[in-house]
Amino acid sequence: MTAILVLTAPSALAAATADPAPGDDSAVSVAVFGDDTLTEGQELTVADLTNIHAIDAALVQAYAQGAPPVEPEPPVEEPAPQPDPADGAPAVAGSAPAAVQAAGDPRYALVASWASSDHRTVNLRKGDGSGWGYDKIARKHNLNVAAIRATTRYPAPGFPVKQANPDSWNYVTKVNHVRCSGWFLWRTCKVVESRDVQVTVNYGNAKGVITAYCLGIDGRCPDWVKNAANV
Repeated sequence: MTAILVLTAPSALAAATADPAPGDDSAVSVAVFGDDTLTEGQELTVADLTNIHAIDAALVQAYAQGAPPVEPEPPVEEPAPQPDPADGAPAVAGSAPAAVQAAGDPRYALVASWASSDHRTVNLRKGDGSGWGYDKIARKHNLNVAAIRATTRYPAPGFPVKQANPDSWNYVTKVNHVRCSGWFLWRTCKVVESRDVQVTVNYGNAKGVITAYCLGIDGRCPDWVKNAANV
């Protein structure tokens, strides 16, 4: 479990407050990605979040004061070297090489790129807004780059899992909604809800991330899941 906590240390803060008047005693909503040690109904302190779950107490304070730090979407990173398919799976039938597919086609515009937990290059592209890609994920499932990236970086034990379709892999991670109230370091916190986010990545053609959504929800994920500040 220690190794998992080390891997999942980059957690996420959601900019949501219950008290419209900012101040040290306003409520703060925290979304923690990939930490399987948290359970619904669990009570803890900001010190616990800081010392055990690697959330910066200063960021909790900033949200409580109504001034969450502005965090840009994760930048396009230098893709990690990706070896030839180790499982011997052929490319998706009928798919052209990535350079051919992407050339001049706005659907294949690269939104972000990073290395997954299994050291593969994840490409997130604009997509067509309905069948695959970031436009569909953002519009239909209410997730952003940070949530997609965190899911592929910090999946639950046993993931990723390969689908029947060659080179399509599912990544699933647990996201906990933690609400804190009270004064700064003396805040009391509680895990009020948990969701599982799934990301499907196709490594066999240029599309990359096909979809991302909250399991068990037909439509939009809660805002607290996507509003990640420090993933």
